[in-house]
Amino acid sequence: MFFLLKHKHLGLISGLLVMLGAMSQNSYALSCKKDNSIRQDIVLAQLIKVSTANTVPGALLWRSPTFTSTFQCVDDRNKPDGENAYLYWDPKNNLKSIHNSIEIGVNYNSIDFKLVRGARQDIGPGTRCRKQGSRCLAPAQSLSMTVSYSIYIKATGAPPPAGGKITNTGSYSLFQVDGVGGLNNVADSNFNAYISGLGNIRFISCNPRVTVTANNGSAVNFGSIPRQNAKVGMIEKQVPFSVYADTSSPESGQDCQGQVLNASFSSTYPVQDTTTILPTSNSGFGILLSQQETPMTFIPMNTPVEMGLVNGTRVTKNFFASLKWLSTSPKVGPFRASANIDVTFK
Repeated sequence: MFFLLKHKHLGLISGLLVMLGAMSQNSYALSCKKDNSIRQDIVLAQLIKVSTANTVPGALLWRSPTFTSTFQCVDDRNKPDGENAYLYWDPKNNLKSIHNSIEIGVNYNSIDFKLVRGARQDIGPGTRCRKQGSRCLAPAQSLSMTVSYSIYIKATGAPPPAGGKITNTGSYSLFQVDGVGGLNNVADSNFNAYISGLGNIRFISCNPRVTVTANNGSAVNFGSIPRQNAKVGMIEKQVPFSVYADTSSPESGQDCQGQVLNASFSSTYPVQDTTTILPTSNSGFGILLSQQETPMTFIPMNTPVEMGLVNGTRVTKNFFASLKWLSTSPKVGPFRASANIDVTFK
């Protein structure tokens, strides 16, 4: 029973400043706000370092911490049946002006979403019917929803700008929370999340060699496990593995010392509840990952975990892979599942 771990890329280091803006008094569609605010500013407030060796399309450069926001939605257009709320990507249609060497996106429910203008992601009911007999009363009942998300930056494959510095200034709206009918036709009437400070991004020469060591080379081998052990929710077995970032070779570059590295995991296999990798959708068991110091705190996919400071030639981080029963009648026979490891700057 094998679980494979593959390293991927190295990215970027930064600081963040997060601010909430003031409330707008105008709202003429489904109105969704956070604490009566319609704006969040995610500011890259410190120098952001990107590896010059990490420009292949889709290479992860950086992930922000996870933000959790509670939105209160109100029926302002007489839709008594209620309606769902959505994250509308690139509502201001200005992400296209960001330098083409980087792509900025949003991670929601552990899925990376490319911010395609006009696309949207359902986040659940914003209002619902207030029944009176067989009809719904207007306005619909206001609902609140709690949404967790983070921001990522990936390489596009295009070369970095001359001098290695992203020169974009200003704020760029990543998403707007709005109703099923589309974006409000009144500006600044719903919550928007903005990113700014992109001019702090610098490409530097640092490209550690990343390797994984487990009990079967780079793969975790759980061995033979009796089916009769299956008990829903129980962790059957934990196997340690380690991730190494080696900066000793000349190819690693000259700028690694003093950098703090993060690791994040992703998988092309089905993922349940953001943390559980399934060999198949009906396997009856799954694989979870945790830091060795917190073995029962499981890491959501696409969520950064600090590896440590580069202060020498190698950074090591120890983890566990855990097999968890999801059914009392799991599938039998050999299985394989895998996760990718992205190593980035913090």
